[in-house]
Amino acid sequence: MKRLIVRSLAGVLAVLLPLGQLWSCPFCLAPPQTFSEQFVLSDFVVVAELLRVEAVGGGQPARSTLRVRAVLAGRAQDLTACGLKSGVQIVYPGEAVGQLGDLFLLYGDRGLPAEPPLLQTFSGVSVDNVVVSGSGSGAAVPASDLLEPVDWTENLAISAVCFEYLRGLPDRSRPAALRLPYYAGHLESADAEVAGDAWAEFAGAAYADVKANRGLYQPARLRQWIADPLMSPERLGLYGLLLGLSGDTGDAEFLRQRFLDAGTGEFRFGAEGLLGGYLLLTGEAGLAEVERQFLGPGGRDTMRLALAQSLDFFRTYEPGVIGNEHSSRCMRRLAAGSVVRFTAVTSLARWGDWESLPELLRVAEVELGPIRAVGAGSVEGVRGREQRLSGVRPIVEFAEQCVRAGVSAEQVERAEQFLRRVRSDYPELQKVSEPEFQAPQ
Repeated sequence: MKRLIVRSLAGVLAVLLPLGQLWSCPFCLAPPQTFSEQFVLSDFVVVAELLRVEAVGGGQPARSTLRVRAVLAGRAQDLTACGLKSGVQIVYPGEAVGQLGDLFLLYGDRGLPAEPPLLQTFSGVSVDNVVVSGSGSGAAVPASDLLEPVDWTENLAISAVCFEYLRGLPDRSRPAALRLPYYAGHLESADAEVAGDAWAEFAGAAYADVKANRGLYQPARLRQWIADPLMSPERLGLYGLLLGLSGDTGDAEFLRQRFLDAGTGEFRFGAEGLLGGYLLLTGEAGLAEVERQFLGPGGRDTMRLALAQSLDFFRTYEPGVIGNEHSSRCMRRLAAGSVVRFTAVTSLARWGDWESLPELLRVAEVELGPIRAVGAGSVEGVRGREQRLSGVRPIVEFAEQCVRAGVSAEQVERAEQFLRRVRSDYPELQKVSEPEFQAPQ
């Protein structure tokens, strides 16, 4: 139950917080809970082999009997109280779908079962709590002497490969930088559960810990994975970042050639990490090349969004690779485009780049100009007005942030003049409240 509550809470946080505040990998999708995270949230975690599945009857669900092969998590006193150890048979309240002998990962918590004795763990004690199993004596067992029950909440069929992987998981109390080498050795494992969990550990790790292990990443293997046309987008981003940390100039060209889909010419889904890796290897020279390609006539909105994300990454994590002046100049160009404007202007405010104010005000004037020329009474005028005002709103918020920052009297006066005028002429542009649009404190 605890695991389900935490999963629900994570879903709520994903809606309320910007992506970067939840997940550490700047170019990865939000990863699922890893095995090591789930182990912490259960009183018991065991791997058991299926012995039999039997119908209970009377409208009750089937139950499955399994033998514990290994205990992966649990406090010693709890394991003793519940009699959990290797070789013990347990009853799971449901059907473990598989063949006899298959392995299952089981999660459980201490507590009274919902419908005894289906959830009862037994070790030498029969499930009906009446006779001692295997002793041949048939002696009755007093209720006070019975082992405490376990509420088995979830099961997952696993392979022998996954079993060995789980047995080797590094203790989560160890620093992440020391745990990542284990997961690096299981990226792209033939077992899908193992490969997915290893990726999720990297996706949830702090960038500093990923960077600290740059010496163990293998560029040849990374190139092979990136070149695979069937590579999943979420892993593509991570592998591009890892190659940027461990590769050379030849790898930079390799990454540059793979930004776009060979068939459609569109920016590949998941290629943000390829772009980040490329810029790690090429710095400001690479950014100049990307600007020519992404901001030119042939550039697509997906390219510009990826570029904005990369600039945020370098400003936060690798400020020495691309200078602030160059990243600000590029982000201002992105702000001129309507699709990326909110993302770009928000980043400029977070960076405290108030020198961007004059350029952003010019963009606002470009958007507001046609509104004055088009009659607002027509349908086209109303729609055009709403669309253009939506493009001005992030600039209004930037100006408000600039006033609050109070960096210079000249900038504050210019921002206030703009705010007074647009709010007088365009009442729709009242203060916008966007929770992620915050300047640095």
